[in-house]
Amino acid sequence: MLFVVGILAFISASVFIMKKRNVISPFSKGAFLALFVSLLATICLGQNYTESLIPEIHDGIGISNQLAYWIIGERTWSVELFKQYFDNSIYLNLFLIFIYPLVLILEPKNK
Repeated sequence: MLFVVGILAFISASVFIMKKRNVISPFSKGAFLALFVSLLATICLGQNYTESLIPEIHDGIGISNQLAYWIIGERTWSVELFKQYFDNSIYLNLFLIFIYPLVLILEPKNK
């Protein structure tokens, strides 16, 4: 949860700074940044989920990378929990992929 709040704060601050510095299309650049971070998180969660399917890798079940640990945290780990996080991350990516062209279209153009 802290990871999500931190990323949202980072993206919001980035958009705010870009807007203050009169960068062209700050909202679409912020949406692209969100999509990029989300894709990176999905890759890490997917790798964590697939490694959890082979318990011999970690002598049981474990977190396979730091980003997945920041997202999942110290909860009671299970293959189902890892799959749930991975699936939710995929849905978030699909949502952001759908939203990005809308932001590009709706964002006012600076002339």
